Amino acid sequence: MNGQFPNADTSPDMVGSPRKDGNPHMDVSPDVDANSQTKGSPDVDGGQKVIYEVHLDEYRQSARAVGRRNLVALYGYTATSRLWFDGSLWLIYWQVKGISLFDIGLLEAILHVVCLFVDVPIGIFADRYGWKLSLLASGVFGVVYSVLSLIGHNFLFAALAFAARGVQSTFVNGSDAALAYESARIAGEQERYQRISGRMMAIMLVSMAVAEAAGGALANWSWNAIYIAIIIAHVVSMTVTLFISEPRGLKDVKSAPREESNASRESALTVAKDAIRFAKSSPLFLRWLLFSAVLSGFLATFSFYGQSLLLHSGWSLVGIGILSGFENGFGAVMALSSDRVTRYLGERRTAVVTAFIGGLGLTLFAFVPGVASGVGYLTGSAGGNLADPLIDRKLNDIIPTRQRATLLSANSTAFSLFMIVVFPLFGLLSGRLGLIHAAEIWSVIGVCLIIASALAVRSPLSKVDHTDTV
Repeated sequence: MNGQFPNADTSPDMVGSPRKDGNPHMDVSPDVDANSQTKGSPDVDGGQKVIYEVHLDEYRQSARAVGRRNLVALYGYTATSRLWFDGSLWLIYWQVKGISLFDIGLLEAILHVVCLFVDVPIGIFADRYGWKLSLLASGVFGVVYSVLSLIGHNFLFAALAFAARGVQSTFVNGSDAALAYESARIAGEQERYQRISGRMMAIMLVSMAVAEAAGGALANWSWNAIYIAIIIAHVVSMTVTLFISEPRGLKDVKSAPREESNASRESALTVAKDAIRFAKSSPLFLRWLLFSAVLSGFLATFSFYGQSLLLHSGWSLVGIGILSGFENGFGAVMALSSDRVTRYLGERRTAVVTAFIGGLGLTLFAFVPGVASGVGYLTGSAGGNLADPLIDRKLNDIIPTRQRATLLSANSTAFSLFMIVVFPLFGLLSGRLGLIHAAEIWSVIGVCLIIASALAVRSPLSKVDHTDTV
């Protein structure tokens, strides 16, 4: 579509009429026939037409207000739920508790394995029982993770804590984006969703940077203070979630209300079957999924090994800390710029440009020593942060509402699968050839696969609205 976005669903047939009590959800006012045609229809007499138009206008305004309120609440949720005060310190924390580096590697593997196996099932749960409920469950498991980390003094407690952390992250995956996209749709802001997604990512990055800086100060005072602070942050994020309304109750007049109501009670098995059927029939969805997994997977691998690579390039620990903080700030700027860049270049060109930026970062990071390796570190991160809001919007544009969280969870599942396969391979290669040579070889492979997956993405999308597709 060369940067043009689907038209926001702001036409008069966007939503159904409200209840008389003002609740803008699924019930249809008895003053308006549920199966009547849209306004202006010759089958509606003058009096009924006036009533219908009044109810429709009131409902549309109410729906937009709900959508805007949801977006504000989601910004607050993103800020508070990403206060990971142990973000850069958890490895040291468990070492202090007597956990070996080998066992810490196993903990990271446990987290990714848990994510791999429960991501899609939890997405089905969210589509079946509610995206808001999924966010609340994430907060609960975040508290469980923190409590287990506080009381744990052996590998078993650490493994249970990381398993809880994996479940916590999967309850968020897909549900937050699904809520944001549907809220933007009913607020009449669907065409601005990439900007909204970039804003949420920028908030997340800034929040994580603040939390990491604060975590260092808390660690100097007490290790326990870090996880107590995380518990408080999750309680606050769950409180903010209570202000979010489930947007799927706000539907199109064109759909029969009773059919929509029945669809909202679909079994988990039906949701799963429909999601699989859709994925098989949508090559475009699979291509964007592949591009997302390959780009984020290679960049994450280099990020995880980045500290060791930077140390080999002559960076000090203080310099690495400053660079990591700058990375979050620079990443926030790139995420905020994603919508503007896409409008200027178009979707496919933007995807290819982000692939080249990411590939350039990997190349500089691996082949150029000294200060330039830090430039490569920032460049690769910038490519990923520029691409993420575009990928988020494209996936949401493509997939249907009723399986939104399920299919978005497939994105994080693909990333987990990629990490489970690629991360150990990079470690094995590093053990045999040395970290520098392994990074050089891996960067060449990464650049080729990232650019190939970007070129495989095809545009434009069909203009068909998938938001209410079964």
